[in-house]
Amino acid sequence: MNLLLGLDKGADDYLVKPFSSRELNTRIRANIELSLLRRKILFQLCKQEEMKQLLFSITLFGSEINETFLYVAKQIHRRLPCERIHIISNNKSKDNKIVTLYEDSENITQNIGNNKSKSQTFTNLKKCLDNKPGIDVYSDVYCDNVHKNVSILSVEIRLNNDVWGWIKVHRSSNSIWLDSEIELLQQISNQTGLAITYANLLKENAAKEIQLKAAEIANKTKNQILANTSHELRTPLGVIVGLLPLFDDIPLTNDQKDMISIISHASDVILSIVNDILDVAKLEAQKLTLTNRTFDLLELIEDTFETFGKKASDKKIELILNCNIDILPRYVKSDPERLKQVLSHLLSNSVKFTNRGEIILTISVQAREVFDEYEETSTYSQTTKKENLLIELCDTGIGINSEYIQYALESFSQGDTSITKNQDGTGLGPSICKSLIELNGGEIKVKSRLGKGSKFWFTWKVELLSIKSSLETPFNEHVQTRILIIHPIEGVRNAMLKFLKKFEKVDVFDTFDKVLVQQNHIKNLMIDRLMI
Repeated sequence: MNLLLGLDKGADDYLVKPFSSRELNTRIRANIELSLLRRKILFQLCKQEEMKQLLFSITLFGSEINETFLYVAKQIHRRLPCERIHIISNNKSKDNKIVTLYEDSENITQNIGNNKSKSQTFTNLKKCLDNKPGIDVYSDVYCDNVHKNVSILSVEIRLNNDVWGWIKVHRSSNSIWLDSEIELLQQISNQTGLAITYANLLKENAAKEIQLKAAEIANKTKNQILANTSHELRTPLGVIVGLLPLFDDIPLTNDQKDMISIISHASDVILSIVNDILDVAKLEAQKLTLTNRTFDLLELIEDTFETFGKKASDKKIELILNCNIDILPRYVKSDPERLKQVLSHLLSNSVKFTNRGEIILTISVQAREVFDEYEETSTYSQTTKKENLLIELCDTGIGINSEYIQYALESFSQGDTSITKNQDGTGLGPSICKSLIELNGGEIKVKSRLGKGSKFWFTWKVELLSIKSSLETPFNEHVQTRILIIHPIEGVRNAMLKFLKKFEKVDVFDTFDKVLVQQNHIKNLMIDRLMI
């Protein structure tokens, strides 16, 4: 019967192998010891899991740090036999403060005011644990708060290698503190430090979130005020700008003409600033969108160039357009108003800050991707390609200090104010250019040296339309045209050569004297031939 019971418990080897009573006792004793060891291991694993859950739960209170302290005190009291638990903050400039007090009578007090931790007068033995810094054990100490001797276990709460405070646990005098109890309190103290750090981070994040929302609301309000004000300003400005041309047909003295010119210039500047502010408000509110329509690219560039031609001429600087019209497409699809706005802002800056030399605008095409589309009508056929225009603007102006280049494309940035203070504008132009270019899917970059000039270049996405009209007549190849170019600046000569590339007979000289020398040379050659 006993053998059958043994078999039910898994001792099947008892039936197979011969055994004596001594062997049986040995095996039973070994099984009992293994069973006890298994229970100890399971108990230890359960305690470890319970400790993990406790440490994890300490941080669940989030920013409610006072509730965390109460929870910590209750958990310590539940696991350690003790009479009182103090959680004390370390106030270096003032007296230390007891933030939580838990007593055996279930009486809990929070933030009970400033109390000197040193008021617990230590009168007897103090034992310091050298191998565990931050942990102190006092076996028999007189405590003024309870008017008797107690045994104290004190563990530091540390934040970022600094002492935030202490957890102090009281027992009756001459009590023994086990290593497991000391280790438990140290683990709880470490987790309490993490909970305090987490709570502080939550408070900081909440404060930053409030600041961001306040800044966002203030920014929206500012943009709305700017937009409303700008709209109100544009109406009277439009009247002034519209009435000023009427004075052209009225006889005026020179002084009166000068005053009209000043008013006209001032109104143009103010209108430009108002328009810039409106664009900035729309861009920041993400209410500005680009259109996509077909336009004549060459015509747009020429019109923009003509706008600044007089200003450049008045300052005696060369304004050069450098492009190969045989390669550059004529008809494209994009937003012509915004492209013209970007070109105008950049050209305006170059003319404004260039007092001598030249400004060169170079336009070329960067292949991007082919857009498979073929349309055919009775009058023309059209294929479409998506490509990027590469637009480069170089000038010999005052340049930008290396310290200010990174801010050159930011709002209200005007570089070194000691240099730019005499110029008009708010510095919004480059920022608007950058936003419009990025909205189109391109990018803008700048390179500059103080006193040597600047170079801005950007890409602008367009759809190239290759239009072949059936109504067009072929070019009359029998027409013979000879062109003579005389200009002292090499950049201008090269740009004109590119523009006139389809003409075979183009002569280029930098001075008129060289033209005469060349003509005399040709005449001499002709005379020599006639004499022969």
